Amino acid sequence: MEIKDKMNIFQKTLGIIFPPYKFSVLRREQNKLFMAIISALPDDFSEIKNQTLSERLFGLNDWELFPDFKFVVMAYGGDTFFKYKKRGQNFKITGLRVFSKQNNKFENIEILIENNLVCGLKITDSAYRLNEFDIQKIKADNVVKTDFTFPATAIDLFYDGLDTEIKQKLNPDDLSEIDFNNRIYYSFYDLEDGNYLAVDKNLKVYSLVHDAKPIAKGLKITFIDILSEIAENKFDKKQHLDERYRNRK
Repeated sequence: MEIKDKMNIFQKTLGIIFPPYKFSVLRREQNKLFMAIISALPDDFSEIKNQTLSERLFGLNDWELFPDFKFVVMAYGGDTFFKYKKRGQNFKITGLRVFSKQNNKFENIEILIENNLVCGLKITDSAYRLNEFDIQKIKADNVVKTDFTFPATAIDLFYDGLDTEIKQKLNPDDLSEIDFNNRIYYSFYDLEDGNYLAVDKNLKVYSLVHDAKPIAKGLKITFIDILSEIAENKFDKKQHLDERYRNRK
């Protein structure tokens, strides 16, 4: 038996004895399977392919919204999530096939893309385990892209309800939902290091800075006015953070 095979058996044995290690092994195997599938996408999908391969899969989870699919949990570094996200670019990729050693045939693969980000994976008749498949045998000779409709999210409904004047100054791809102290905020400007400018459902503006006190501080400026300041390069991010950090915990 080769050393590599012995190490694999040892790792799986540790996974049985120590459950956290088991999940770590599973995640690595799922990552290898998932990245092999993404790597097989043809050049027509180079944007999706390149941006996904540059990040890391965190897991393939059950998905209540679409039970036939696994929800793809990606770990994005820095501001790359907002760099890749493009609101309204929703579609499904079909036509990929991977050979199942377990079923002795090629199984169909479907990939869901929401807002230009991979969010769902489906492999027919599969438990999504690496040892089921020969990842050297992935066929991509009939891959097609079709429109796919997702249910409206809270952010979609929030954005759609905004006045036209605000929409003209706001990039919808910058919007993200933040739940803090059982209150929902919609971030619209990145202050870096996990800090944001945000608004609540009533469009009151807040500064969310986790190392300042209070963390969520209401600002005496309207949503449209601060968007105008940002658009005209009149908002000084450094000065704002310096003022907030004077009350550092």
